[in-house]
Amino acid sequence: MSNKNINVGNSRTDDQRMVMEQIEKDGVCPFCREHFETYHSKAIIFETPHWIVTENAWPYENTQNHFLIVSKKHVAFPTDLSHEGWLDLQECILKLKNKNHLERGTFLMRFGDSQTTGATVDHLHAQIVVSTSPETPIVTRIG
Repeated sequence: MSNKNINVGNSRTDDQRMVMEQIEKDGVCPFCREHFETYHSKAIIFETPHWIVTENAWPYENTQNHFLIVSKKHVAFPTDLSHEGWLDLQECILKLKNKNHLERGTFLMRFGDSQTTGATVDHLHAQIVVSTSPETPIVTRIG
């Protein structure tokens, strides 16, 4: 069975692959609000009118923090966001920065063909990633 919302092949751990295989079997988008808590094991930190904010269930190696900011609207491209959605995303980033005393990090948003971007879910989401130290690299695929 094919599920156009996910790419199991980009899973990075055995546990993630098992969850992705179940999502593929169920034929749903794991980031759509009605399915989010079924497949995502981390608690929702907060929600806004446009976004769900949580920790990544499968953080990249060498991360101190790895947050996901998931669009509540099922879209695949940043250009599909409204002006209000962009402003709301900025508020999410600011709230995470202040709440977690973030002084450095990477803001990442993939879109397009997951075969080339490395994404596992084709539902617009951003990531804020902070390494364990400024000298410790985080390696991930960016298409």
